Amino acid sequence: MNSLQKQTAKSVQDSHETFLVTFEKNLLAMQDAVEVELLMKKLQYLGINFDPFQSEIESVCSQIMDQLGLTTHMKNPYLATNILLRLLDKTEERLNNLKQ
Repeated sequence: MNSLQKQTAKSVQDSHETFLVTFEKNLLAMQDAVEVELLMKKLQYLGINFDPFQSEIESVCSQIMDQLGLTTHMKNPYLATNILLRLLDKTEERLNNLKQ
């Protein structure tokens, strides 16, 4: 792999990490458990209905990804799975903290 490819791969990874950090900051700013629960339901819907290995994306999944700014981050199927699991984990953690 030449240096340009390495740099591009690293910048794509940095982009995903930046997205996750921003998502978590926004999530922590949410104080309404109902709002976080709605976000959790959207992420769960994606987890059930979005197949990153298929080229066709269901319209509801596409709308949710657009709302959450996920569309560009879900193009790589392996990264998409990783990102979605991390978002679900952080959202569930936040929801549990708000319910206590």
